[in-house]
Formats: sequence, C-alpha cells, structure tokens
Amino acid sequence: MSHIVLAIGTAAITASGCVWYLPAIADLQAGEDRPRSARTAAAACVTWWACLALAGGLLLAVPAWQPAAQIALAGLVAGVLLRVRAHLQSRLEQREEAVRWALIDPSPAPLPVRPSPRALLGWLLVGLAIASLGAASILLAGGGPLAPRLAAAAGSAVAVSTAFLLIGLGNARRHRI
Repeated sequence: MSHIVLAIGTAAITASGCVWYLPAIADLQAGEDRPRSARTAAAACVTWWACLALAGGLLLAVPAWQPAAQIALAGLVAGVLLRVRAHLQSRLEQREEAVRWALIDPSPAPLPVRPSPRALLGWLLVGLAIASLGAASILLAGGGPLAPRLAAAAGSAVAVSTAFLLIGLGNARRHRI
C-alpha cells in the first residue's frame, strides 16, 4: 500500500478524532479550573492524537513506514501511562472528597460498584482482535529479518490489548455497568 494512502487515512482518522482532542485541549486550557486528573487525562488524549497526526506526516515525508509506526506506538504508550496516572489521581481526589463529605455527613459510604465482567470482556475481545490484526499486518509486511518483526508484533499487541483493557475498566466504572 502506498504511503500516500496511509497518510490520507491517518489524516482522516485524526480529523475525525476532533470530538475527543478538542474538548481535551479546552480542559488543558482551563488550567486550575479543572481537577488535576481531568487535565492529566486530557494530556493523554492530546498525546495520542498528536502522535497519530505526526505519524501521518512522517508517512508523507519519510519513505519507510517504521518511523511513523514507532511514533504512533510511542504516543500510545505515553498516552496509556498518562491515562493510568490520571486514574490514580482521580482515585486520590475521590478519597479526599469522600473525607470532606464524611465530615459533613457521617453516614456510611456506599460500597464500590464492581465493573461488569461482560463489559470488560467485550472491550478485551475488541482489543485482542485489533491487536491480532495489527500484529498480523506487521508480520506479513515483510522486509527484514523475522526477529525484529516478531518483537514489534508482540510489543504492539501487548500495548493495544492493555490500552483496550484500561479503557474498558474506565468505561465500566464510569457507567457503573
């Protein structure tokens, strides 16, 4: 497949992702008006999309596809790490808020709701399917020795599966499924 086709596809995906990264940019610009966890989650979102846009530009500028894939993978890993940090910050903020409310109303706190196993399984299956397709495309792309392609395929599959699992956990908790 031509790099131009991949770059156009990446540009289309990045343009359609504005429903996520534009509100995230607004959260970042709001500064201290937003909780720290929301700003960190917004930074994760902007990182994901900015690296994808940069990868699309690299597909046009560089003849090899590997630098674009490395930038996209680096953005995914950085975004996942930021998202995990945002989750930890959110839990800390919730505990602090619970302490404040406990001072006002000393009634017992409700038990935490556990995420639905079916919802998590759905997110994990979708993540595994996408990770498998990505790993297969890396292996079938050819060019070069097999060992680096196997490492890249395994690494990307683990990263994508982990990202979908974390997104599924966050979604299940947020919607209290």
